[in-house]
Amino acid sequence: MLRPDSEAYEPLLRQVELGDVWGVGRRLVERLALMGVHSAWDLAQADPKQIRQRFSVTLERTCLELKGIPCIEMNDPGEARQRIMTSRSFGRMTDSREEIHQAIRQFAQRSAEKLRGQDSLARAVYVFLKTNRHRPDLPQYSPSAVVELPCPTDDSRDILLAASQAFAAIYRPRYRFMKAGVMLVDLVDANRAQLSLLDTPESQAQRERSDRLMATLDALNNRMGRGTVTFGRALPQAAWQLRCANRTPRWTTRWDELPQLH
Repeated sequence: MLRPDSEAYEPLLRQVELGDVWGVGRRLVERLALMGVHSAWDLAQADPKQIRQRFSVTLERTCLELKGIPCIEMNDPGEARQRIMTSRSFGRMTDSREEIHQAIRQFAQRSAEKLRGQDSLARAVYVFLKTNRHRPDLPQYSPSAVVELPCPTDDSRDILLAASQAFAAIYRPRYRFMKAGVMLVDLVDANRAQLSLLDTPESQAQRERSDRLMATLDALNNRMGRGTVTFGRALPQAAWQLRCANRTPRWTTRWDELPQLH
């Protein structure tokens, strides 16, 4: 870390051109030059309040950061996320209910894997669909829905059921969708989840069976590769699958892509 009180601080900032500072584009360079600001050192010496008044709060934060004053908190990579989302833009637009439902199911399963990975439980599932807003010639419809889970869970089956219910509630035919996503919300720590007063020994036994099943599922996918064991298979050429026209050959992992000599 470069500290303001270090000997290398000023010489290094004087060598950094203003355009090389993150977030400072060409137009900002031209406007700042009119104020006599030509390098990272000049920006570090500027008045942050004046920078904010004449430009933006983002540039003010950059100015403060160059002075050694942190403005953006660093996130702990080990900290559990408050929500988990899996979404993707489709390879091509589609109005096929089956294909979009497949995408929702795949996203729900992936979100459940992430949920178990951070040892959390979800209380609700949020599902959304989007049409292409850049195509005004097509009907526009971008709905969303939230389905609450009966109890906090990380079981892929329960999350899949809720995601399918949300999808059924918002899907409308004749709309060509280009993006979908599944978000798990209202997350709680799996080790601190409150039990229901209506719980029975059968409920506890069912939870234990669910935990063993999900642990086995994750272990197989970690060992054999993601997607080895899933709840339902997705069509490889479905519209929601990413287009990979420019992907380099996967010679080390695909027999059918090995180079052939004639």
